[in-house]
Amino acid sequence: GDDDDDDEWILLTGDQVVTCDGHILEKPQSIEEAIQFVERYPMHPPSTVGSCVLHHYPSGIRVSGVDRATIYFQTSLQASTLVQTLVDQGDPVLSCAGGLMVEHPLVQEHLDRIDGTQDSVMGLSKRLVLELLQEMAEKLKQKQT
Repeated sequence: GDDDDDDEWILLTGDQVVTCDGHILEKPQSIEEAIQFVERYPMHPPSTVGSCVLHHYPSGIRVSGVDRATIYFQTSLQASTLVQTLVDQGDPVLSCAGGLMVEHPLVQEHLDRIDGTQDSVMGLSKRLVLELLQEMAEKLKQKQT
């Protein structure tokens, strides 16, 4: 077949965890655990910690970074009511790390602020990806000279 020596690829991989009060929060195993997670949030704002790695093929150049966002909830948040309402509506409480999707309108009603960006909280920081792409471009340019 054709020789594809000119092919270049950038592979993006990433992952994210939710932390709260010194603990990593996975996807809740039950509605009760989701409520326990959310009950902590007004006093102990959860954070998302997302990582991203870009790998250039065929050069093997790799760049990586981490982005963190902290979500501040209003003190009036009633965890059991919010979680039960989301469950009743069929929303994916048990398939979200930390038990909540910050972009959901019912959750947004209880937010005070986010230190960071919503896309970072949702799983992938656009700002971080753009910074890493710029860093990759600079490293590729250096390699060519």
